[in-house]
Amino acid sequence: MFEKIQKLLKAENIENWRLTETVSETAELYFIRKKLDIPRIKKLTQYSVTVFRDFEEGGKKFRGESTALLSPGMSDEEIVSHLKTAYLAASFVRNPWYELPDAVKEDRKKSVSDLAGKDIEETAAELAKAMFEADTAEDAFINSAEIFVTRRYTHIAASNGLDVSFDSDVIDGELVSQCVTPIDVEQYRSFSYDSLDREAIKQKVSEAVTDVRARAQASEPPKAGDYDIILTGENLEVLFELYAARSNASMVFPGYSQWKAGDKVQGEDIEGEKLNVYLEPLDPYSPEGIPMKERCLMKDGELKLIYGSTRMCRYLGIEPTGNFEKIRCVNGSVPLSGMRKAGVLELVSFSDFQMDEFDGHFKGEIRLGLLYGEDGTAQVLTGGSVNGSLLELQKKLTFSTERCEDRNYSGPMAVLIPGVAVAGK
Repeated sequence: MFEKIQKLLKAENIENWRLTETVSETAELYFIRKKLDIPRIKKLTQYSVTVFRDFEEGGKKFRGESTALLSPGMSDEEIVSHLKTAYLAASFVRNPWYELPDAVKEDRKKSVSDLAGKDIEETAAELAKAMFEADTAEDAFINSAEIFVTRRYTHIAASNGLDVSFDSDVIDGELVSQCVTPIDVEQYRSFSYDSLDREAIKQKVSEAVTDVRARAQASEPPKAGDYDIILTGENLEVLFELYAARSNASMVFPGYSQWKAGDKVQGEDIEGEKLNVYLEPLDPYSPEGIPMKERCLMKDGELKLIYGSTRMCRYLGIEPTGNFEKIRCVNGSVPLSGMRKAGVLELVSFSDFQMDEFDGHFKGEIRLGLLYGEDGTAQVLTGGSVNGSLLELQKKLTFSTERCEDRNYSGPMAVLIPGVAVAGK
């Protein structure tokens, strides 16, 4: 099928194209409490063809593009019909002309994960066992859970001779924790790993059970005012989206971000920790076939990189790097216990925690908060909301020595942010 599509592209005189074949096999486990409800194996093969069409209008050169999705069961006539439709659609896309990615031809890269070579059903069962080893309480427990272990083969080829392929393995899932007394409440969490990290999933379950039990005890919001707040876990990943987004060529080229390499984006006279942030690839090649490698995004608060897709980087006259999905932050100077001082509000979970990449504001409705007192105990709160500008507060950040690891984020488990507005009673 891969070779057939290339022949049909040539027969239709489509000169510039990129073809991606994705073959995946996923072991899926669905649990109700600790009982396995549905086990399933899913196999899927897909083909994605991006066609490029060059044309001129008013003395300006354009390179339009469009993508067709194909499946193995299609006839030649169906494939050609989809290719023709995509090629026609590309003629209406007026992207200024740019050079396509450089041709790379390399041998297939094997997965470096410890999941490689292991039976995906056995891996899913092992993860489930570890998950429920941490689910031991009666009043708070895992109500339902889903586990997905996927083995994927990706092959990318292009008309200029690009030809790369690689294997990858990933674990994804989600769980819902529940506490039934004094009120019945539930909370949702997701997880993603590229290795069989039993301890990480145990910690995830333990935190989920502890937090939902605390949530069941909470009945009132915090008093409105400014607080020194602690954010933990996946909320830090949301915060760091600001730096990843505003340094992406897709925001820099159209002028949504004015950042450039060399800017002190964390500001002058930093009172807290100077940010040291890296971008890490999840795969050896980007969807365009660009070889991926770790890149330094920020060093001591200074931006070191503008990155992104080929088109946007070409427009800016910089090296195309591909887009990254994982952030690694190496900061961390204070134990989490040292952050939990009187008057500090730890925001454990939200209905929906968001970062506005355009104005730098983070916000969310509080589902569970812990307000620490002079005696070290914490008042359990729920309700109200938080709203702060990371661009204004980033000079005073303090990160925990404890770390959090998942597929998309590697960094401190917690951050202390002073003087954040909290709406409450």
